[in-house]
Amino acid sequence: MNASDDRRHFDGVSDGLPVLEGKHVEPFQARAPADVRRLPVAVAARLLDEARSWGRPRLAYRDVASATNRLTLIAAIVPAGCVTVHTLFCLKTPLPSRDQEFLCGVLNSFVANYLVRLRVSTHVTTRIVSRLHVPRPPAHSPLYATVADLATRLLRSASPQQDEAYPELQAAVAHLYSLTADEFRHILGTFPLIDDRTKAETMARYESSDPSTRGAG
Repeated sequence: MNASDDRRHFDGVSDGLPVLEGKHVEPFQARAPADVRRLPVAVAARLLDEARSWGRPRLAYRDVASATNRLTLIAAIVPAGCVTVHTLFCLKTPLPSRDQEFLCGVLNSFVANYLVRLRVSTHVTTRIVSRLHVPRPPAHSPLYATVADLATRLLRSASPQQDEAYPELQAAVAHLYSLTADEFRHILGTFPLIDDRTKAETMARYESSDPSTRGAG
């Protein structure tokens, strides 16, 4: 829905569907505050296709961003029962939850953010994301399992970016992209607003892990 054009449909009905905007999404988190606008279920049923939107969980990323922000590409999985507006781009086609979790981990990585920052101005457009290279390892591979498992943990974490799984995920995605240590070190250096401890822990995880033998953690 459009936050401005459709605002006449939103109200404060306590049992209505929460209306999430880009500002309600942080890395791995999509949360509706107590005062969030809501859409009556009857109106949602009339205006939207439940099966393609609010009836199922779906991967989403924020539209408005900047290459100078702490992070630029910010994604989470919007839970079923929530409506979104135009400042969130959501997955429209059905995709198994495991694949959505894997993709959520990749999209929230420093590597994917670095690649997006090469093209972004003030919006992370669908064109930019459609051109984003995402490795597709077999679903039974250890590296796929590692990224998906760590992303699942962070999706359930109260503070994902403070969770010890966060640098581990970042390192796993760097291996997924087959980066060398020097390449990954360069990428980490392009994020001045990420604290040095997180970057150091991420690099340490990268250097201590073996992408060819590492299993799901």
